[in-house]
Amino acid sequence: MEGLIIAVIIGLLTTIFNRVKESSSEENRPKPKPISTGREVQTYREEPRTRQEYEPAAPSAEQGQPVYTLQTQFEEKKKDIESKYAQLRKQEQDYKQQVQTRRNKVESIKKMKDSPYAIDFENKDDIVKGFIFSEVFGPPRAKKPHHRK
Repeated sequence: MEGLIIAVIIGLLTTIFNRVKESSSEENRPKPKPISTGREVQTYREEPRTRQEYEPAAPSAEQGQPVYTLQTQFEEKKKDIESKYAQLRKQEQDYKQQVQTRRNKVESIKKMKDSPYAIDFENKDDIVKGFIFSEVFGPPRAKKPHHRK
């Protein structure tokens, strides 16, 4: 009987100490940090519009500030867009000119038959021969990197 009482007391003591140990380990455990991708996440919020933006401004000549109405704002934005459009058109013309000069260079290289670098691939057998010769005359397999996993 005494052995049974001692066993029950030992069991109660171990459960109490285990609970204390678990609660202390949870407090000391470092909390996980959120995983970051290296960049900050940007959130975009639309600012609430006020009624003043839609209504034309009342003349304020006495304050010395210019009067902006919807019409003048529209005209300013239209001028900005037209200037940007003109810049883009000019940039497009420049790119077209660069493309044309490069096409002319390619055509001149194609026309050079006497060049030591001229290669004529008139049929598919020539291309296959090129691959075979590149394997034969290329570096040996021992010098090429192998993919080992």
